[in-house]
Amino acid sequence: MSFIIACSKIRLIRLRERLLNNFRPGTIATRTIVRMGIVQVPGPTPSCLGRLSCGAFRVEQMTPDYSTSITIPSLILFQIESSMDGVKAENGGTTEEKKPTVARYLGIPQDIFAWAVGMGFIISLMAAMMGFGHLRGWDAQSGYSHNTSESSMDRFLPEPIGSNIEPEVPGRCDSTASGRWYYWQLPPEEVTAWTRVFVWLCYISHQLFIWGTIYVAQRVRARSQDHGLKYGNTMTKYQWVPLIGNICFHLLHLAQTHWTYDAMAQEVSEASSQSSVIMILVLVLLLEYRDRGLFFGWPTARNTDRVSKALRLNQGPTNLVRKYHGYAFAWGAIYTFWYHPMENTWAHVFGFLHTWMIMLQGSLMFTNVHLNRYWRLLLEFWVTIHATIVAFQIGGPVELWQMFCFGFLLMFVMTQLFGLPFWKKLPTWVRPLPFTVYFALMIGLYGFYFVDGEGRHWIRLNEIVRIPFIEYTAFLFSWLCMWSFLKIEALIQRRLSIDTSQPLSEVAEGFYLFLSLSAYAVCIGASFLIQEFDWKMDLIALMVVLVMLFILLVAVQMMFMKQIMKPVRNRKVVPSPQDVSKVELEVKESVEEHSIE
Repeated sequence: MSFIIACSKIRLIRLRERLLNNFRPGTIATRTIVRMGIVQVPGPTPSCLGRLSCGAFRVEQMTPDYSTSITIPSLILFQIESSMDGVKAENGGTTEEKKPTVARYLGIPQDIFAWAVGMGFIISLMAAMMGFGHLRGWDAQSGYSHNTSESSMDRFLPEPIGSNIEPEVPGRCDSTASGRWYYWQLPPEEVTAWTRVFVWLCYISHQLFIWGTIYVAQRVRARSQDHGLKYGNTMTKYQWVPLIGNICFHLLHLAQTHWTYDAMAQEVSEASSQSSVIMILVLVLLLEYRDRGLFFGWPTARNTDRVSKALRLNQGPTNLVRKYHGYAFAWGAIYTFWYHPMENTWAHVFGFLHTWMIMLQGSLMFTNVHLNRYWRLLLEFWVTIHATIVAFQIGGPVELWQMFCFGFLLMFVMTQLFGLPFWKKLPTWVRPLPFTVYFALMIGLYGFYFVDGEGRHWIRLNEIVRIPFIEYTAFLFSWLCMWSFLKIEALIQRRLSIDTSQPLSEVAEGFYLFLSLSAYAVCIGASFLIQEFDWKMDLIALMVVLVMLFILLVAVQMMFMKQIMKPVRNRKVVPSPQDVSKVELEVKESVEEHSIE
């Protein structure tokens, strides 16, 4: 028995050869990428094709004379993952059962071992952070408890509220200043050139180091045929170097806090730190959109009805983010990490745990842990815990912890939860159940327990939709930006008849790298100008403006990296499953994907 994969264009000799080499009668074929073209392959029909029929693909049984084919829509890329262990082939033979080799340390898969090392390190570091602060008598929980703290009055300026508003001092001069003022920073008279320069040297070194490791790993993967960077359990220098580097920079930050104290809050807006994290959350929505949709696991490729097909967004932006998100996520995490000093509060602890987990996730690129959906969900959900603790700890005249807790929780029950594999095995009607429980809880709390400043029930119920509204709006904006850039790129290539088979010269590659760095420099520059000129705007509105700006510039940066990372073999750009220029659907390795089961 044989089979054919048919699409709208015929152009893949190399991929045909790859298939011929991988699909042999009685063997296992895994991680074989099929792209646009018609490929005839000898051997038994892979058992995975039955699973593909549950997805968005029309699967037809192949006849010996090739009169029937497996048809995939044009401009679609998918991955055949044959699972033929112990299955009888149609010629009467059996396949030899083979299990993938798992690289181990001390009997533990290497990537899990490295993950455990990373988590053990950050827990130990947070304990040290709390301990050292306690030994020094630090107890600065919030600007609103400034006058009751034993040490805060000697260390910081009071929160700019009431009589503490200083009309002549930028950042502290009006009634809205409290939303823009970062409490944990040195008073102006204690700030020196060294306290400012040193922390920026630390930040820039950390940022460039991690970007460099991502760039080297991606470039090797794009330019070397035997790169060895395949998703699995094996830890190589491409994972250990960023992991060890992140550990060293965390230790440096703790030492820097107890030496010069100030982080980057003196120079850049507090809203920029929060916006960089929101940018990550928005890009995660786009990154996960292909597999979990936007609402209750819909719409995805598994939804084949007309309405789903009509409303499902083009996958080009999703593929772009999947390939190049590492640079943006590294910027958001490291920028936020160096914005805050390592103060001994629980809000700082949970914040540093979050930024570390994002950095750990980046360090474990091209490993199975990086693809683990439960771990990824924890990374995405952690902001709910952190934001709630921050709002509860800071306090203030208006309680805001409910808005953050239940706002992010609404995102969880409507979108984030449905990235877990088991939802795909449950009937569709089950999916709204978590939201139903959430909705009943909100009715009870906001209807009978939470009240506004005048003691009224129900009035505050609108606050739970603020965060989801911002994130979903930013999601659509990010998709539109990237989709537009991809269309513009395709139009330019078509109009100018650009030969896309030629790799970039070293000069052009260096130019695109410079432009990529410039995009993030503009992000930081805008944050600096907002702080320097004390742009008076409501904190939420300012965050929305910065989130949109960051997303726009990140989209531009991803397009620059896309030009650099085109796969090259024998000095020619070759077709690749990682090429998103034709807005194709890329399906990752089997450890990542459980969506076509």
